[in-house]
Amino acid sequence: MRQLRLATIVIPALLLAGCGGGSTPPAQTASAAPAAAQTSQAAAVAPAADDALKPLFGSWGLDPANCGDQVLKISKVRFEGPGSGCDISGYTDNGDGNYTAAMTCTANGATASERIQMRPIFGPTGEGIDIVYLDRKNQTSEVLRCAAAN
Repeated sequence: MRQLRLATIVIPALLLAGCGGGSTPPAQTASAAPAAAQTSQAAAVAPAADDALKPLFGSWGLDPANCGDQVLKISKVRFEGPGSGCDISGYTDNGDGNYTAAMTCTANGATASERIQMRPIFGPTGEGIDIVYLDRKNQTSEVLRCAAAN
């Protein structure tokens, strides 16, 4: 039952991550905040260190014992799911155990910018990642590390 529930969340989310879905992230605007406030914000959000990101990298799926063809592969530079793929331009350490990846995704000939937030989790069924699709109304999913290399 859990596999079916996760499948209804993860599979559409993976496909949406690569297709743009017709929405465009809001434009960034310049802030009128004082220089001191901007400096403290920059200190709170910094590029993530490579060692901190290692728990996010690998092959992930709904059923860690049998990932099959529904594998999500994450590396320092790629986020790939069934039928879609994204180039990762960088990770941001959010300072709370979460990391945000900025991506350019392509699926079915369409390209879109996407942001996902990822948090490594460790539970009774193994390692996993909580994923929040920031540009998809904060849609969430959870994937678990595949038992065998795919």
